[in-house]
Amino acid sequence: MIEIVNVSPNWAIGKKGQLLIHIPADMKYFRETTRGKTCIMGSTTLESFPHMAPLKDRVNIVLIDDDRKIRPESVAAAEADQAAGRSTELIYVHSPEEALERVKDVPKDDVYVIGGASIYRLMLPYCDTCLVTHNDYPSDGADTFYPDLSASGEWELVEQGETQTYENTTFCFCRYERKKNE
Repeated sequence: MIEIVNVSPNWAIGKKGQLLIHIPADMKYFRETTRGKTCIMGSTTLESFPHMAPLKDRVNIVLIDDDRKIRPESVAAAEADQAAGRSTELIYVHSPEEALERVKDVPKDDVYVIGGASIYRLMLPYCDTCLVTHNDYPSDGADTFYPDLSASGEWELVEQGETQTYENTTFCFCRYERKKNE
């Protein structure tokens, strides 16, 4: 499995349930990378999408701890996408183990963990790759953080794209891989 995330310099990812910054090139990268794939997320992440609609043309696996978090709006949006001929699916699960069971027959490079912070932490032990967009956007007031892969000793930066700029923010796409036990 692969985690995909956008982080500020101190690995901050959000504030009050929202991303710190929306970088159009990063959003495009996310869409293109995950389209047609399986995405694992938490209920707060699903609720942060426009109209609480699941991601189109993806299998959306939403990890919840209580069935009261099932959103009728999300279910209706998935059903509308299916009626329109899209391959959107919405599946609710109650544990990381149940999510893993759902993806056991899916190629591991076709499964993306997309957040939020608690889901990233729960699923990171099952991932071998992390696609990290590093940006230099100020993270003042951030309340949500991603694990610092460079400090963990378990991960290696194997690819770093060229630095790009959006407004006054620089960013680059990076690939981390779990170090192999030798």
